Amino acid sequence: MTALTSALEITKLAHEMQVDEADLAFLATTSPDDLHDLRGIVSHAMFSRNESRVKGLAAVSKKLPAAVTAKITEIAMGPMLSARVAAVMDPADAAKLAGHLKPEFLADLSVHLDPSRVEAIIARLDRSLVVDVGRRLLAAGHVLTLARFTGVVGPETSLQVMDGASGDEILRVALFLDDTSVLDPIIAGLSDETLAEVVAATADHGEAADALLATLSEDSRTRIASLA
Repeated sequence: MTALTSALEITKLAHEMQVDEADLAFLATTSPDDLHDLRGIVSHAMFSRNESRVKGLAAVSKKLPAAVTAKITEIAMGPMLSARVAAVMDPADAAKLAGHLKPEFLADLSVHLDPSRVEAIIARLDRSLVVDVGRRLLAAGHVLTLARFTGVVGPETSLQVMDGASGDEILRVALFLDDTSVLDPIIAGLSDETLAEVVAATADHGEAADALLATLSEDSRTRIASLA
C-alpha cells in the first residue's frame, strides 16, 4: 500500500518539477510522507526563483489598466510566468485581472499554479468562472491539477465542476487529493447513479482505490457498499 501511495506522490512531484515520472523512479522506495515534504520544498524553490523579478512584473501590472495587462499577459508572458506573477500579486488586483483573461488561458495557467498561494484570489472570483475553468481542465485530462484545487474551491464548487464527469474521472481526481477530508461532502452530493459509476471504476485502480476508501467516513462507506 505504501508503494502505491509513494507512486501517487511521485506523479505529483513530477508534475511540480515538470519532468517525466520515469526521471524520478529512483525515489520509488521513499516514504509517501518524505515525498510530500520534498514536493513542498520543490514548490517553494520553484516560486522563489527570480522572485524579485517576478514581484517587479506584478508591480508593473498594478499600474496598467486590467484589460491592457490581460492582453500583455496572454500574448507576451504565457501561462507559466503568469502563474508565478499571480502568486505574488495583491489578491484583489489578481482577481480583477482574471476577469479580463480568457477562460482557456486561465485553465492553462492553473496547471502551473500552487493552489495554496492563490487561495485568496480564487475566493474573489465568480463561481461561474471557477467552474468554467475547472471543466476545461477536466476536459483536457488535468485530473491532478483539479485534485490540487479541490480543497481550495470547496465541495460545492467541485461538484459543479464534475457534473457530467465519468466515474473514472471523478475517481482519478480523488486519488490525487492531498486533503481527503473533502471527499465525504463530495460523495454526499453525488447521485446514486454517479457514485455507482465511481464504485465500478475502482476495479481498475486496485489497492490505491482501497486505500482511498479507507479514509472515508462510515456513512460514506456504507452508502458505497450498498451500491457495489
